[in-house]
Amino acid sequence: VRCDRRHPCSHCVKTDAVCNYPAKQRPKERRQRVFISELYERKIDLIAKKLEDFGQVLGQMESRPQTSTRPSPNSTWTPSSSLKPSPETQSAAEKVSPQAGKSKIVTPKVEYEGETSLLAQAAFANKFLHEVVSNRHSTDITGEMVSVLGTLGRALGRQKDQNDTEYLYPNARTLEPGSSVRDLPMPPVEVVFVCLRMAKEHPRVKAFWNHDAMTLAPFTEFFLKVYSPGDATHADLIIVYAGLYWLFMECMNATQDAGTKLNYQAQAFTCRDNLETALSSLPFHLPSTIETTCAMFLAALYCLENCQPSAAWNFIATASHMTQTLGCHSIAAIAHEAPQNKYGKIKIFWLIYVVEKGLSLRLGRSSTIRDNDVTVPRPQADTYGFPEPTLMCLFPECTRLATLQGMVYDQIYSPASLCQPQEVRVSRARQLAGQLDELMAMATYQASTLTSHYLQNHSISKPLFEAMARTDKVNQLALSCLIYRAVPPEAGEKTVFGKDCIRTARQALEEHKRCMYVVAGLEERFLESYLNWTLLSSPFIPFVVMFCHVVETCNQGDLDLLSDLVATLRSTTAETFSPAIKKELRLFSALYDVACSYMKLKTDSSSQPQPQPASGGPVDHWSLTAGSVQPPPALLQEAATPSGMASLPTETAAMGGGFSINDPQTVPEWGPFTLPGDLTMEVDEQGSQLGNWLYVNNQMIRALENNYF
Repeated sequence: VRCDRRHPCSHCVKTDAVCNYPAKQRPKERRQRVFISELYERKIDLIAKKLEDFGQVLGQMESRPQTSTRPSPNSTWTPSSSLKPSPETQSAAEKVSPQAGKSKIVTPKVEYEGETSLLAQAAFANKFLHEVVSNRHSTDITGEMVSVLGTLGRALGRQKDQNDTEYLYPNARTLEPGSSVRDLPMPPVEVVFVCLRMAKEHPRVKAFWNHDAMTLAPFTEFFLKVYSPGDATHADLIIVYAGLYWLFMECMNATQDAGTKLNYQAQAFTCRDNLETALSSLPFHLPSTIETTCAMFLAALYCLENCQPSAAWNFIATASHMTQTLGCHSIAAIAHEAPQNKYGKIKIFWLIYVVEKGLSLRLGRSSTIRDNDVTVPRPQADTYGFPEPTLMCLFPECTRLATLQGMVYDQIYSPASLCQPQEVRVSRARQLAGQLDELMAMATYQASTLTSHYLQNHSISKPLFEAMARTDKVNQLALSCLIYRAVPPEAGEKTVFGKDCIRTARQALEEHKRCMYVVAGLEERFLESYLNWTLLSSPFIPFVVMFCHVVETCNQGDLDLLSDLVATLRSTTAETFSPAIKKELRLFSALYDVACSYMKLKTDSSSQPQPQPASGGPVDHWSLTAGSVQPPPALLQEAATPSGMASLPTETAAMGGGFSINDPQTVPEWGPFTLPGDLTMEVDEQGSQLGNWLYVNNQMIRALENNYF
């Protein structure tokens, strides 16, 4: 019987039974829908708020040491018809280093640079003078020359307590948290339009402002893209920043008004800081496009202009790989493209080719471009027409010289060539020297033919064109001296260098003297570019060749050549020049002072009988290089220190231990190559000596790049 749920229930009353049933259950409450999204949103908002506060605290900690030099994060350009410097650009021009020390990219101190640079020349001169003084002269002269040799050693080496740091991009800005290179302050747009008009109408600005990487029309498109709202790639920003930097610098040189000059300089410094910021934040993977290729080429030129050859090599090698990926080197790959695109690809390829070949020889690294793979035609003098930029008139000779530079490294100074017999290298050197002589004669004729055309068009002044032509000749003579450096003296010649090497070195210094007279009358920026490209971009061997020849022969005429070079460098080097130029001036000054001191002591003691060397015979000049410099670690017979350089106990060990004045026996010499199995590849004596000399030569380029002097 069903219970009616009363107490007692009617059924239990009738049956007189105890009413027993479970208590009535409470009705279930109606469920409410839980809004999970709102709860999580509140939690997420709380977490985001905490992260934002944490990020602000970190940002304040990073920016606190440099608050006095940083531009305002809210600074932007404002349209103005005036050409007076804006506060933002004025502060950008006055600041020294707006980036915090910990966030800067530091140039590595130890870096392999192959088989060609400047340090071996100085090291060879150092060891040569040490041997001459120790073996040929009396104790009095030797004692008096100790202090002179110590001065030279200090100029070549770095003290142990020096711990300078060289930053790769010293002017790069520190980006605010959450900002990017797209948010950097830009020059006022109306000032840019004024300069773009000058680039179109002014012959000088048109000739030099963009390094012939592109014409004005494509750059204007990049400029409008960057200045308009929307996305812009790193390549777009680099092209615009670099182009505007050089544009403002050339406009500054072309204008006469002092206030306008100051404004253009301030705008140029703003673009320079932006460019270094963009370069310091480049991603690892870059698309292989013609725009990125052009950006890498401009970045390499900027690094060369600031004497950073290692960084320039990274950019130009990347650009080289991209051009080959795009098929710019192959006529078959671009055969079906539009004529304008084909013209642009061929032009950018040869521009990259010239810079890449020169840097590969300078740094002693194999070129990334094989000449056998190149099928596109070389540019000719009439390819671009006379309205084109002036630098293109010498471009055909530059491409041929670049090819010859690659052959010099491959056939004489590469590790494989150093393993060849001496007769093979000498034969190759003489053949390359003949080809260079033909190229120099052709370049002289071409320059004389084009001079009248360019002077009639008023593209450049006569002194500037003469300076350009003489600069090319100085580089060609320096390359000729480098070629003849591989040719040992003949049996009857009692000199450390052959007669052809001495002759070309003398010609190079005389041509440099004539060129400096022309360059000294030009603006300061062109003078710095000349010193950078001629003395630093090319292995400037003639100075050291003449130094050793003066020590051997006490020739006053050759000493005067050294004096003229040092005097012109001292008189023209400004405080605003790159540190590398100042370092090289100190190096050349130290070598010249040592040569003067040696000749003075030699003249004063000429009436006294001189004892014979302890060996009983003349000094073996070619043996001076053996042991005086350190070969690559892979070729050492003795173990190297963990830093990759041999350990030297002397306090004046040069370049971090590469060589020493007082202890020439502590550095190991080249040994035979060890190959698997029974194969061995011996390096002959002259080849090992040349390899020693060239390896340390490369370290000088690295030393000039850093704060060694």
